[in-house]
Amino acid sequence: MLFKRILIACLFFVLLPVILNAQGIVQGNFTVKSSPAGAEVILKGEAVVVGVTPTVFQQPLFGEYKVDVRKFGYEKYSTRVMLDPSKPQELSVNLSPKTRIKAAVRSLVVPGWGQLYAEQKTKSFIFNLLAVGSVAAYLIANDEYNDKYNDYKASERAYDSTITHGGSYADIRSSYQDFRENQEEAYDAETMRRVTIGAVVGAWSLSVLDALFFFPQERGTFTVKGLTVKPETGSGTIGLTLTKSF
Repeated sequence: MLFKRILIACLFFVLLPVILNAQGIVQGNFTVKSSPAGAEVILKGEAVVVGVTPTVFQQPLFGEYKVDVRKFGYEKYSTRVMLDPSKPQELSVNLSPKTRIKAAVRSLVVPGWGQLYAEQKTKSFIFNLLAVGSVAAYLIANDEYNDKYNDYKASERAYDSTITHGGSYADIRSSYQDFRENQEEAYDAETMRRVTIGAVVGAWSLSVLDALFFFPQERGTFTVKGLTVKPETGSGTIGLTLTKSF
């Protein structure tokens, strides 16, 4: 009986390195780093796994995965990788910062697009609404102006025809009153159309100016009298970096 126990114990210690090595193969080792650190990493494949750089995914992930790396204030990075639990892999990503110029160009094309690019969804919705509303108002005002202008030109021709054909004083006076009323209504419609054109230009201009002058800084970073406080993340650590401008 004692001999069997000793034999089992010897076999256990002999096989222990093999068991640990096999476990290491199963666990896998996919490392994702980014510059700057602190970016969110999302792996999408047979499973969905999330981490924050720098991070090591120890899950036994196998097959093709889509990798999204994103951080507020930086362009999103996406790629695809083939993961094999038996082969450690490392992905290093240099994130490009978003710029106010790119935001302004987008807002110049479509109001609110630059704000959406800057991850300001509420502002984006407001500028989209202003743009749609102002354009709709212009289209309505333009149709109204066209109708009033056509009525004005028709009454002008009728007035000229009455004078040319020697109409009575009463006919000429009535025709002239119609002409003047239609002329004033056409003038008012033209004024309203110009106001709506100004609203359209204003919506575009405000969106561009907002993208240029109110482009957001990185979240968590603020400056007071030349002293900049910025959060930093490392491998398993979180801290703050203080910078003083002289």
